Amino acid sequence: MSLSLTHVTGVYFERLFAQNKTLSAAKAQVLLVDRFTMPIISMCYTQSQLLQQEVILVEMLDKQHSLSPMRHLNCVVYIKPEKESLAMLSAELRSPHYSQYSVFFSNSASKNDIEKLARADENEVVRSVVEVFSDYSVVNDNLFQVAVEAGANSTVHEAASLSSLLLSVKKCPAIRYEPQSLVAKRLASEMLYHINSNSNNNLFDDLNRTCDSAPVLVILDRKSDPITPLVTPWTYQSMIHELIGIEKNVVTLPESGEQLTLSEKDDFFRDAMYLNYGDLTDKFQQYVDSYKRQTKQSATSLQTQDLAELKKLLTRFPEFKKLSANILKHLNIISEIDKQISAQSLWAVGELQQTIVCGLDNHNAIRSKLLQVLRDVAVSAENKVKLLLLYTAKFPTGDMEPLVSLLRDPTLTNPPPPARYFSLVANFNRVFGAGAKNLRDEHTNDNTTNNNNNNIAKLFTQNKIKIQSLFNPTNRPRSASMPKTDNIFMQYIPPLHETLGHVTGHIKTPSSLSLLVPDTVNKQYGGAAGVAPQHVVVYFKGGATYEEARLIHEMSRMRSGISYVIGGDSLLDSSSWLERMCEMVE
Repeated sequence: MSLSLTHVTGVYFERLFAQNKTLSAAKAQVLLVDRFTMPIISMCYTQSQLLQQEVILVEMLDKQHSLSPMRHLNCVVYIKPEKESLAMLSAELRSPHYSQYSVFFSNSASKNDIEKLARADENEVVRSVVEVFSDYSVVNDNLFQVAVEAGANSTVHEAASLSSLLLSVKKCPAIRYEPQSLVAKRLASEMLYHINSNSNNNLFDDLNRTCDSAPVLVILDRKSDPITPLVTPWTYQSMIHELIGIEKNVVTLPESGEQLTLSEKDDFFRDAMYLNYGDLTDKFQQYVDSYKRQTKQSATSLQTQDLAELKKLLTRFPEFKKLSANILKHLNIISEIDKQISAQSLWAVGELQQTIVCGLDNHNAIRSKLLQVLRDVAVSAENKVKLLLLYTAKFPTGDMEPLVSLLRDPTLTNPPPPARYFSLVANFNRVFGAGAKNLRDEHTNDNTTNNNNNNIAKLFTQNKIKIQSLFNPTNRPRSASMPKTDNIFMQYIPPLHETLGHVTGHIKTPSSLSLLVPDTVNKQYGGAAGVAPQHVVVYFKGGATYEEARLIHEMSRMRSGISYVIGGDSLLDSSSWLERMCEMVE
């Protein structure tokens, strides 16, 4: 059975509202949420979908003192069992604003917490208390995000949220992590403790009874692969995030400020989200043509004298209106993407990025092309910095001073890059090289340097892998606006592909990842734990990318029998990753 986060959260959230429907005198209800669960529910339900569940109001728990008494309404409480939220809920129960309360926690609550709530329920308005393990946001069916707040116990809270994910998909995994990463090791150890300590209340017992092999949780450090977030993506969802921005599945168009929601319930988006830019434009044209055919047929049918046929046609008008609005939505998004590609000279920048990271040319030719782009006033400072970072990682002994001098020239780059970017370029290999220690670049096409042991070099060993090994692109001609060799923009494959190949056994050499085995997994699988898993959960400490989610999607599609999901504590674009790297080198 595949791992489907959309299905899992759908089942859980149905439980939130199901009890009210079973009552003989079912009432309209209020949904009471806290600051932790509001983003989670907003990414799963629209306002109209909540209305279908008879939810007529959504209120924040921290606004309880300003709530109006509505004793004719039932209340569904959906909060994270954090100290602040529990205290506010206790205060609400002592002076209830609603008729009855069904309490749902997004993660496991302690016995002490529940006893405190019971004492606060002096009016006996609480009908039920249930744990629904949903302490994470679902972005795609295979992509999730965990909200991590800075603090002394941030790793503990992060492990608790990850545990809720595992409990929701009903998997108790062996844990793989990068041994050279302190943050990955700390989180893996906390996960092991969390799973073992929860075995006392049987939360993780028997979760794997339908699994022939133990599931695996792979914990990776973003710092070990600083390259993937820097490479410009060329597939639809990734490009939207990179060039416009996606926040909680909402896109805000820069000029109009219009907010557009992305959802896999949108048939076009679901079918197009992983398409490269060339195939995307073809797909959108087909979508528009289909709409034209349907509306043309409808216009012809309006002339019919058959009342039954006319009635059937009129019932489809709302569907046509919805389809038209969806076409306009994606037209606006694609138009903005096209505008950004031109404004940022991304055809030239993107091709050079791929040439550098995949070693598609020799060092001298690459350097010559880089000098040309650095002299191009149309290329932004940020894109020039990204190219320099890729270059210095690929050719660590290359002479950077002439390149940096061009970047400093205000006549070539205006506005000039901030000082922190120059510091990042100077310190990039020192700070980010340790992630791939003892690994070497097997494909560096550099006749001017000796074979080096630079730690970051392993990130470029994917260079000659053809994209056809993961994808099956069509051979039909591209639109006139597309470069003839558009596959050049899709040559880079994130190192995650190789990492998971080791984990699943598709690459026979031993994995460099360390292994921790929870007690319940060890009892069930013994020495076979962590070998040839059927279910893999990947978690990036430091942020995942939409391109890695696309990779996971393709691997799930092509490797039958293995199901993957991926997540992180954030979803990165190149700009946010640049800023984080600047902070790391300070």
